[in-house]
Amino acid sequence: MFRRKNKAEEDTNRVHDGTDNADEGKEKSSKFYKRFAQQELWGWSPIITGNVVVIYFLAVAIICIALGVPILLASIRVKEVKARYDNIDIMSGRSNTEAENLLMQPGGVQYPITMQIPTDMQPPVYVYYELGKYYQNHKRYVRSRDDNQMAGKGTGSGKCAPEQYVGGNPNPALPQDGAITPCGLIAWSFFNDSFGDAASLAGPGGAPTPVTLDQSDVAWEYDVEHLYGPVQPVNFNTEQLAASRGGNTSGTVLNKNEHFIVWMRPAAQPTFRKLWAVIDTPLPAGTTLTFNITNQYNTYRFGGEKALVISTNSWMGGKNMFLGVCYLVIAGIALLVSIGFLTTYHLGCFGLVKRRKFGDVSQLSWNRS
Repeated sequence: MFRRKNKAEEDTNRVHDGTDNADEGKEKSSKFYKRFAQQELWGWSPIITGNVVVIYFLAVAIICIALGVPILLASIRVKEVKARYDNIDIMSGRSNTEAENLLMQPGGVQYPITMQIPTDMQPPVYVYYELGKYYQNHKRYVRSRDDNQMAGKGTGSGKCAPEQYVGGNPNPALPQDGAITPCGLIAWSFFNDSFGDAASLAGPGGAPTPVTLDQSDVAWEYDVEHLYGPVQPVNFNTEQLAASRGGNTSGTVLNKNEHFIVWMRPAAQPTFRKLWAVIDTPLPAGTTLTFNITNQYNTYRFGGEKALVISTNSWMGGKNMFLGVCYLVIAGIALLVSIGFLTTYHLGCFGLVKRRKFGDVSQLSWNRS
């Protein structure tokens, strides 16, 4: 009647009511917490042997080659033609002072620039203007702007100095007390050369045909929709003020002037390109493309350079050899390092280096006789 249960029966009952499992779980949790608190958890760290180093650098070389070759090939396939235009035609052979004086006449200086198309260029063909020796990344220049004003969220502030007011100070005789909209040095120096609405394409011995320069959608969509509002320029478009500052005017509200929006993105390098238009017509090899340029942007004062560039595109963008070459250079260095480790580790640098066998403890100080 009062028969004592044996150990097997007790273990069976514990399994059925779950008490043993619960106790076992708590015990494991307690042991884990103790090991964690005492920093006694299992750890593992790789042993960097010579073979591991060789494999690592070989993997880096293979990855860089796999990235660098297609990037470089994509850049090589981009067709590009560039022509400098600030020192040709009537501007040729003149000193910077003489060229600067020519630009002061109303409307600037007009003359054609011709480009020879060496290979077939399929649309879209992008037209850029390029400026050299022009430091848009200068701290004072970059900060001299008011984004809230251009978005229509406020008036000009002290951020725009020194181009905040006409003449430098408020003037009640002028609209908006002389405050400039858009204000700041970047807007003040807005690029004002132009290349016409169409270029002229002519084949060998053939009559020239017009090629439309599509100047729509040259700015980033995000900039047009979010950074600029329907802000009407004030104290910005008068002929006298535009001439004194040497920059362009804006004949429409800011979010409709895409050339202005493109200009307001400062470049990081002293030589940079900005998109002007897109050509949707094929340009056959051997043809000649002529642009009618109005040269009025004064880069002669600081010895700058101006050029016109037409270029196709690739999945990597425009022509940029640097990235692909950089990957291949890194791949070459990694390959040389792996060969160096392989030679040293396995061959002892052809007997010149006596290396210790891995794991050999005979050379430890307490094992030496």
